[in-house]
Amino acid sequence: MFGGDQNPFVYESERHGNPLFTMIQAIVIALVINVTIYFLFVIPSQVDGQSMYSTLENQELLFANKIPTWLGTTDFGKQINMDYKRGDIIIFEYNNMLLVKRIIGIEGDKVKVENGEVFVNGKQLTETYLRAGIKSYLPSAEYSNLVEGQESVVPKDSFFVMGDNRPASKDSRYSDVGFIKRDKMKGIVFLRFWPLDKFGIINGAQYN
Repeated sequence: MFGGDQNPFVYESERHGNPLFTMIQAIVIALVINVTIYFLFVIPSQVDGQSMYSTLENQELLFANKIPTWLGTTDFGKQINMDYKRGDIIIFEYNNMLLVKRIIGIEGDKVKVENGEVFVNGKQLTETYLRAGIKSYLPSAEYSNLVEGQESVVPKDSFFVMGDNRPASKDSRYSDVGFIKRDKMKGIVFLRFWPLDKFGIINGAQYN
């Protein structure tokens, strides 16, 4: 009746496509893309506490760029300037927690804290992101990673980090935190996505 072995119903289905199958296929592709982006390029994080106030506030939700973790030390990463830099707000692992701080010194830098002021390679930092009157005092000697007024060199593959709310931040000034090894770094914060009224790009500081 239809002639030969041709099945018109199969032909029409193949020619016009199955809408349900097409929709499922699109959803699967979107999920694969999002999962790939999540695991390779982006890490979500939540601010816990006041150590980065007022740059970041408690319970805010952030996205961090993981690319420097994969490419930062490669020739390609260096060509596209995709490595951790002074002034970047970063996420790193400490005692099975993810903490958010700012990079003050990178490998080879000479860091000094004196009278509550921060010096890197002999120059005092102008930290415009700090609230007025905030000082960067060291903890007592038994808990301190630095000696008041003396330069300390940031070790190879390590970083010196501090929170923007210095009186309320436990960071590289403390001996039990110390210099952060590169393999503990998780990414550079680039976006605040919650609360919605503060949604936007977050840029690192520029130091002279």
